[in-house]
Amino acid sequence: MKAKITTLPLSVVLLAASAASAAPVLFDEEKGVSLNVGVLAQPWFQVTGPARSGSGAPGIGAPDRSSPSFDLFLRRIRLMAYGTINENLGFFVDTDQPNLGKGGDFSTSMFVQDAFLTYQFAPELKIDAGMMLVPLSHHTIEGAAGLNAIDYHSDLVRLPAGKIFRDAGLQFRGLLFDDWLHYRVGVFEGVRASAVPAPAAGQPPRAELNATGVPRVAGQLRLNLLGSEGDFFLKGIYFASEPIFSIGIGADWQANAVYKADGEPGSYLALSGDVFFEYPVSSDDEIVAKANVFRYSEGSSLIPGATALAGGGVAFYVEAGFRHDWFEPLAYVEYLKGNGASPTIVAPHGGANFWISRHAFNVKVDVGYRKIDQPGVNGAPGVTTEDILGTVGAQALF
Repeated sequence: MKAKITTLPLSVVLLAASAASAAPVLFDEEKGVSLNVGVLAQPWFQVTGPARSGSGAPGIGAPDRSSPSFDLFLRRIRLMAYGTINENLGFFVDTDQPNLGKGGDFSTSMFVQDAFLTYQFAPELKIDAGMMLVPLSHHTIEGAAGLNAIDYHSDLVRLPAGKIFRDAGLQFRGLLFDDWLHYRVGVFEGVRASAVPAPAAGQPPRAELNATGVPRVAGQLRLNLLGSEGDFFLKGIYFASEPIFSIGIGADWQANAVYKADGEPGSYLALSGDVFFEYPVSSDDEIVAKANVFRYSEGSSLIPGATALAGGGVAFYVEAGFRHDWFEPLAYVEYLKGNGASPTIVAPHGGANFWISRHAFNVKVDVGYRKIDQPGVNGAPGVTTEDILGTVGAQALF
């Protein structure tokens, strides 16, 4: 029998970080009704500066483009409500107001980030409906409260539509074959013609994207070689008492969802392969590591907030740490190689996590270097940006 990381009731499975307690508002065991509320706050102090003094790189450091910039802001502030309507039907809703005060900008608005229902027929079959994370890889379905690194590897996750790794849709998921196989497959809203901005005045009309309204399809298969992960939101670190080792593949596809190099609509396709590994050496020591490779087809959607690569490309990251009790040094490297006019990014990072109360309260320190090569377009020269980032971030989840 495989060691199981979670076989908890649905109300607990829906929680983004089950290691932290939330406030129970209502609980009726007989009827299977429960309601819990929680708050996630992540204040950050960040220093950014050009890697080369006087480099003149746009948007890096202080306005003089040679001095460092010091920034205090809220990376995330979220309000959460989750629970069950009966023993089979659960819900999860949260809001977010990211980067509040970053660069002195307090104009961001709070919005609904996740909002979905889950009906559980059995551990082998659960159906989610609503606004949710798209299941391309382990990383894209991790909750922000359960990350091991200080933040997501967002530069590497390139999507043609949706909002912050999320989209509205219907998803089927579950654990099969004594929890050896974890599957998720769903249909999502994706790119719609009405969301594409009209051409600027004087510009020729563009061909319409997704004129037939075909939905987006995304899915992931995970082979659980050791342990298993049954929560909706996976984690970057579990503080596990038993080993966890899984290998996953994923895909995200939609017909006529992006503009190809010739300006005509074509299919969007993203492929992913990843490994997640958490191995406790003793009751106080463990190795935590993961790696992910992405491949993106050519095409841009022009929808505000979309991050699809116009020329396509490949990306990967490797992340590893060693935790001793409450202290964990870790490092990671990010790499993206875009084709054509798409950028190339190289970013090594190192830091340390202080797990004062695990996911409920912690402090993370991160120092990184990032180089972005943006090729020129239509004869214009390319731009190279090199910057150094130092970040201290705290997390409170309650």
